[in-house]
Amino acid sequence: MGSRSGAGLGGRVGVLALAAGIALAVAAPAAALGASPPTITTPFPSVSVQPGTSVSLKVDVSAPASERVDLAVSGIPKGWQVSLSGGGNEVQSVTAGPASTELSLDVRVPADAPDGVTTLVVTGTVSDARSSLHVDLHVAKASGGTVQLTSDIPSLRGTSSQTFSFSLTLANDTPQQLTFSLQAQGPGGWDVTAEPTGQTTAASLAVDARATKAITVTATPPTDVAAGTYPLAVRAVSGTQTADLQLSIEVTGKVAMTLATPDQRLNTSATAGAAHDFSVVVENTGTSPLQGVALSGTAPTDWTVTFDPASIDAVAAGRSISAVAHITPSADAIAGDYVVTLKASAGDTTSSIDIRVTVETPPIWGIVGLLLILGTLGAMAWVFRRYGRR
Repeated sequence: MGSRSGAGLGGRVGVLALAAGIALAVAAPAAALGASPPTITTPFPSVSVQPGTSVSLKVDVSAPASERVDLAVSGIPKGWQVSLSGGGNEVQSVTAGPASTELSLDVRVPADAPDGVTTLVVTGTVSDARSSLHVDLHVAKASGGTVQLTSDIPSLRGTSSQTFSFSLTLANDTPQQLTFSLQAQGPGGWDVTAEPTGQTTAASLAVDARATKAITVTATPPTDVAAGTYPLAVRAVSGTQTADLQLSIEVTGKVAMTLATPDQRLNTSATAGAAHDFSVVVENTGTSPLQGVALSGTAPTDWTVTFDPASIDAVAAGRSISAVAHITPSADAIAGDYVVTLKASAGDTTSSIDIRVTVETPPIWGIVGLLLILGTLGAMAWVFRRYGRR
């Protein structure tokens, strides 16, 4: 019996040992999986940068299972600004899995950074397992390339009433992407802006390495600007890189005029068949001289309108010249009000006024009428005296 008891005990111990072995076999892979380090990669582990510029590098983080990966960047020189960002925020850890999570390694190189290679180390840690990514930044002032602003048409010409627009090209001939701020300046009173073409509210412009971007410069002169040539200055700045371009606008001035009367009266009186003098004023209300001003008039049938002088060679901006219109109603015009249109023309620019002319009968007709009445009365008196007695 004792032999059978020992055998049973040994069998139970063997079963327990087998179960423990199976449990350890299952737990061991799980423990091994949890301790696996993350994977950190970048498609550009070595790049060239210039002092005073910024660079952003894509960084991918993945892990065998979905878990938290703590991140850190080391090897940062004094004065450098380095951060990891994702989703628009600076991050210190990320939940990574088999599908990689994309981050951005953002580096701002100070303007006084010396030439040489700086190595930044991005470290990812899961529990006590970690992995690292080394990124080499080659700082070089001399080999950085140049930036340039150009325009096919750097000078425009037009009147003061229009808005001028220039098309510029910003070329980044450096080995890295640069972000530029744009500046534009004109004479006092001018409204001048420089913006990326098609982006009216953008405050900066990113240009890829060895690439170009279009810029639009608009300039609106003040309404009272005098004719002349005006300079515009445009600048694009990215760190120590600067591109300048000089533009110019030739303003020919605005042509405008007004035909008026010295006392602002638009009515007068005239006698049928007699010339009447009516004063007018030609005023140059534009910013460019008026050339070859012709004066003319439109009146009822058989009326005549002439001017002294009939034409004006030139009227300076802001000045005025007087003239006299000789208005002669027809001899058989009856008493009443008539409209005469006076007009000034200088090329395509015209101005006109309507004058109400009141025609009065000449005094001679009153005398003739009185004589006719007196003659009629005298004839009637003679008839009564001669034939009244009969």
